[in-house]
Amino acid sequence: MALREAQVRVEEALRAYEACVEREAMEYGEEYERVTYMEYEAPAPDPCAEAFSRLLAAVRAYEAAGGRREDLDLRGQEEKVYEALDRG
Repeated sequence: MALREAQVRVEEALRAYEACVEREAMEYGEEYERVTYMEYEAPAPDPCAEAFSRLLAAVRAYEAAGGRREDLDLRGQEEKVYEALDRG
């Protein structure tokens, strides 16, 4: 896969993840932080987990194509993405 194509896939996956988070935030309103904490702590399904997994896969593919994760604009999601990637 070409580096540019891999970068486009990261951008698409990031947009999908951000849209999912935004939908959840709108749905839960002021309860959003509490609900996301509960999803993290309990074995409840997280509706954005699949979108986040696709984002991680896209970043891995970008790195496999020769890109450096530091060169990506993850719009504030860097810490979460890097932590998940480093955990494996």
